[in-house]
Amino acid sequence: MSTSQLVILILVLYMGAMLVLGRSARKRIKSVQDAIAAPGQSTMPLLVGSAVGTHIGSGFVVGGAEYGARFGIGGAWYGIGCGISYLAVGLFISRFAYRNGFLSLSDYFSRRYQGKATRLIYSVATMLCCIAMLAGQLLAGRAIFLAVGIPEAWGVVLTAVISLCYATTSGLWGTMAASALQSAVIFVGMLLALAVMLCSHGIPELVHSLPASCFDPIPFDSEFFVSMVVPTATVSLVSQGIYQNISSAKSERAAVWGYLIGGLFLIPVALIPPLLGMFGRALFPQAAPAEVFMALLLSRLPTAVAAVILAAIICAVLGACNSAYIVVAANVVHDIYQGMIDPDASSQSCRRVLALVNALVCVIGIFLALRMNDIIQLLALGYSLLTAGCLVPFAGGLLWKRGTAAGALAGSFVGMAASAGSSLGLFWLPYPSISAILLSALAYVLVSLFKKQRQ
Repeated sequence: MSTSQLVILILVLYMGAMLVLGRSARKRIKSVQDAIAAPGQSTMPLLVGSAVGTHIGSGFVVGGAEYGARFGIGGAWYGIGCGISYLAVGLFISRFAYRNGFLSLSDYFSRRYQGKATRLIYSVATMLCCIAMLAGQLLAGRAIFLAVGIPEAWGVVLTAVISLCYATTSGLWGTMAASALQSAVIFVGMLLALAVMLCSHGIPELVHSLPASCFDPIPFDSEFFVSMVVPTATVSLVSQGIYQNISSAKSERAAVWGYLIGGLFLIPVALIPPLLGMFGRALFPQAAPAEVFMALLLSRLPTAVAAVILAAIICAVLGACNSAYIVVAANVVHDIYQGMIDPDASSQSCRRVLALVNALVCVIGIFLALRMNDIIQLLALGYSLLTAGCLVPFAGGLLWKRGTAAGALAGSFVGMAASAGSSLGLFWLPYPSISAILLSALAYVLVSLFKKQRQ
């Protein structure tokens, strides 16, 4: 049996095991609410594992290794930003969200600003972010399938469709359980791969093979650095998936410490993928940065071990895609359909809406993934849209009593327009991820003051 055939066989077996796990998780689903919230079902270890698993399969590992091959050790900053974001959640968000019983941030917006229109702020921004995140995960899936000989387009479509099927059957709890399992397998696999590289080549050989810029902690310009780190470090404060996971916690202590431990774990681990990417660049100087991580695993580790690691990564990518589908489901069903259109909607009608929306998101995600190439930049774009649209109305509502619904709507619109316009090249903004938040804050304050004065 060839290496590619063995990898595909183990991948199929691994994915089959994940589907079995998803089927067993289905027993916990008695309603649409159980599927999108899993209230009171998540322990602290499950929250830690699922938090880590949300990142560790795609941008964190595959994108981190690619950035390690391109930039060197500075490629760790995306992963460090992921860890910082979880520390912020544990310190500032978990207790607040758990005590108030918020399933989504739009619940807070509706309570704070007293209106249906403000629910749309978060729902629209989150759906845009999730579509970008889904496309980023599909890019990671494409890279892994390509390494085992499956064409790029098929890799994207397979990742999208399989994850859609899993999300439909497993619900939130099943997705969290699968993420926890996969993150453990991937972490052990990365440690093993790094140990093999250090024993067989060592740091001195790496230093000799690569240019000095690869060991610069910040090898890119300040604007690129800010665009990569700031959205990543702040997005969890307003992330729909975070609020759903917190609402599923068995206790407030689990909700707080699950994210604190997850953040403390991710920050040092963020160094491993770039180091593997650097070894890959040294060993395969002619390979594209996106391919060196796969080449390293398949050529330097025992084939069976490499296949298990790749299977765990692709399943973690599928898990992150699952999360995107479930987040959109919560937005559409909980926030818009039940929250604004039909509060007494039956479970059957909610399921029909859910299936239709997930199919539409799947198609859009495939379309974007087939036309873009940079995993981390695509993820950062989604994070930027969400933070630019929601961070100011959220923080302003907590910290400033004079903030109004009109100000929240204006701040959200201006922030998302600034972020999207600068990303698409329609106009130039210095440090666009920060500028969009500042413009959002300015609009929020001015419109709130004007509205108060008129009243």
